[in-house]
Amino acid sequence: MAVETLSARLVEIEAMLDRSRRRFEEGSRLVEEAHRSLAEVQQLLLGSPVTLSAEDNEEAASRLLESLKANGGDLPATLCGGRLAVDPVQRLIRIDGHPIGITEMEYRVLELLAFARNNVVTRQMLLKHLYRRSDDQPQPKIIDVFISKLRKKLRSAAGGAEFIETIPQRGWILRDIQNSSVA
Repeated sequence: MAVETLSARLVEIEAMLDRSRRRFEEGSRLVEEAHRSLAEVQQLLLGSPVTLSAEDNEEAASRLLESLKANGGDLPATLCGGRLAVDPVQRLIRIDGHPIGITEMEYRVLELLAFARNNVVTRQMLLKHLYRRSDDQPQPKIIDVFISKLRKKLRSAAGGAEFIETIPQRGWILRDIQNSSVA
């Protein structure tokens, strides 16, 4: 009798696991669709096609970069609820008033993210911003290295706060939180 009870319980647990797996896969699919939809809306707001062919990618990145610069105006005095300041004259950043040591390339990455605040910045846009000539451009994965190092320095200086958000398969965004929404 105990073996039959254990066998029945095993079948019940396997069924629960199967239902959980299906729910997890459905949830993952819904999250992925939501990310794609968000990226599409953000790109439409920027006036860029959602999908780009390889030959159009560089031209679209140039247009987006020019559009951001034309519409973004000057860098604000502070970002992220007043916690982050980018000083374009001294090429320095401050977190909560304290200067942070970053490399020139990390500064330029943050500068573009700050300039484009609340808009997705693509890998191609960062490459064009960092390396003016296309024949000077390194492997695109170098952008991941710059973002990773910059995030680590910002997180460390801000007590664990995240400033740069990854938008899957699109790029990165610096969310400019309003002072009134910071509790």
